[in-house]
Amino acid sequence: MDIRQLETLLAVAEAGSFTTAAENLHTVQSNVSEHVRQLEAELGVQLLVRGRRGTVPTEFGVRVIERARAIRSEIEALHKDLSMLQGLETGHATLGVVGTVSRLLVPMVVAEMRTSAPGVSLRLTEGASERLAGEVAERQLACAVVTEPVSDPRLHVEHLRDEDLVALVPSSRKLRGREPIALAELATETLILPPAGNPLRDEVETAARAERVELRVPIEVEGVRLIADLVAAGAGVSILPETAVAHDHAGVRQMRIARMPPRRLAVVTARGVQLSLADQAVHDAVRRIVRDERRPIAERSA
Repeated sequence: MDIRQLETLLAVAEAGSFTTAAENLHTVQSNVSEHVRQLEAELGVQLLVRGRRGTVPTEFGVRVIERARAIRSEIEALHKDLSMLQGLETGHATLGVVGTVSRLLVPMVVAEMRTSAPGVSLRLTEGASERLAGEVAERQLACAVVTEPVSDPRLHVEHLRDEDLVALVPSSRKLRGREPIALAELATETLILPPAGNPLRDEVETAARAERVELRVPIEVEGVRLIADLVAAGAGVSILPETAVAHDHAGVRQMRIARMPPRRLAVVTARGVQLSLADQAVHDAVRRIVRDERRPIAERSA
């Protein structure tokens, strides 16, 4: 089996056609077809099917493509490692971070990498846990900090720490309840939360059901930073992870919530994948920062 055959197969699968794959590979279509034919002959199965809507993988093709991506990832990591060891090129790493913790975690990771591995360039992706976990499983990201639970069998999940969910209220507002405030008390206020289906919203709804509290959410906002601004403007109150908003954010204050389960943070990597030296350096930095229990993350960033 030739590595070029696997690269050709991936090119066709990603382009959806032999013609476009040939253009992307800067070769002729006959070469692309021949590489795929040779690979199919060696494996003894059909990998691709041409149709009116383009070229799609068969059941066998899906499995081979998945393996081919893993092989390509390993080869790229090998080249990165050798380049770093030889000092010929700088390393490159990727990291995904769930949005609610990225505000505090990302600056600390970047600062540590600039000190411990200044030659490494870092591509950061902020997003929802489910999307980031999927990108790690597909080898688009080397690792990601997400919220648990994570059920994808393609991923290795390492729990990092718990973080509290807290009430975010306007600084000028005096709520009737004392701290820790009851969830039932918050439910009487105008709630500002992420839309239904958002992992954070699901966690809050689960806690409310356990307390037999009905939540009415008249204002739904996707962005955590905008939620904090709306609370500061007096539009309502919210429930967010402790790391999502700075403790000195103008116009807002945090309150502990009675019997509110913590949120679980984990770092995920793809099973069976050896991280490059650059990605391993980032992974280790994340573990050191998030697992440091001496003080909460928010206090350590101050």
